[in-house]
This record gives sequence, structure tokens and C-alpha cells, in this order.
Amino acid sequence: MKLVRKFMYPDPNGEQGGSQEEKGKKTSEQKPEEQDTVALAKALQEARANSVPKEKYEQLEAENRRLVSEVINGGGAGNGQATPETKVDIKALREELYGPKSADLSNLDFWKKTLDLRNACIEQEGYDPFLPHGAKIKPDDNDVERAEAVAKTVKECIDKSEGSSEVFTALLQQQIANDSPTFLAHLKKIGAIK
Repeated sequence: MKLVRKFMYPDPNGEQGGSQEEKGKKTSEQKPEEQDTVALAKALQEARANSVPKEKYEQLEAENRRLVSEVINGGGAGNGQATPETKVDIKALREELYGPKSADLSNLDFWKKTLDLRNACIEQEGYDPFLPHGAKIKPDDNDVERAEAVAKTVKECIDKSEGSSEVFTALLQQQIANDSPTFLAHLKKIGAIK
């Protein structure tokens, strides 16, 4: 009881003293039991205002554990990789790119989907569709370097275009204008340019 009273009514002189009038007023206004009840009520009200429901806390804790696990394992949406729950449907992407509806795609959409397909093939199937394939063909380091250069150039053009297909096309044409005939033939073969 004394501890609660000390904190609620500190001594103005810094000693155990103080004027008798002040002591008399304080004790006559409220009884010690009432003071304790009021203090507990205020503390309870403050605790309720600063707390969250248990269900919400558990939900946030589970989300936190999941995010920490993704960071530790190097996966997740935080670093741009697809999470295992949201695998890209390779068959659907191929249908969009090379099926009857592909004529409706803009250059920007075509290349976005092409890069998505490439990344999905590398991640899920273990091969790069930008590399040469065949029974007697084995890609070398030069081929890998060129495939990465194509993907990087296209990605940069997509990023710089800010969603405009016309701007993307102009940027891509600017990048390939000074390139080799082999690269241009490859782009024509895969349908990137006409």
C-alpha cells in the first residue's frame, strides 16, 4: 500500500514530510482502497489500449516465422524469386506465347512473358531455352554468356519502358541495331522481331 501511495502522491519536499494540510486533503478525498481500485482500473484500461487480441498476435507471429525462414533459406518474394507455392505454369505461358492468342500480345507483353518462361524453365526444368539445344549441340560458356546478355538487355529495356510497349520496342531496336546478324537472326527465329 505504501509503495502505491508514494508513487501516486509524491512528497513535494522530497522528504517524508510535507504539509499536514495536503496530507489531510488527500486522505480525506479518497480512502486507500479506493485509490488502489482507481490505480488498478487505470492500469487495466492502459493495458487494454496497448494490447492486441491473441489470435492476431499468433497470426503475426506465424507470418514473422515464415518471413524469417524465407530470408534464411534465400527464397521468397523479397528477392524476386517465385515461392514454391506460386510456381509459374510453364505450359500456360507457352500457350500464351505461341498459341492462337499470341498475335494479340504487344512486344512488351511478349518479352515479359518470354523472360518469365525462361526463368521458370531454368528453375523448374533445369534448362535455359535461350541456349542452343540439339542431339549434337552442347552449349559452351560463350553461349551461356550470350543468353545472359540477351536476357539482361531485354530486362533493362522492359524496366526503362515504364509499361509502354512503343517505348520498349524503340529501346530494344536501339540495343540490337548495332549487333551481329546472328543475334538478329535469332530474334527473328523466335518471333521477337518481324
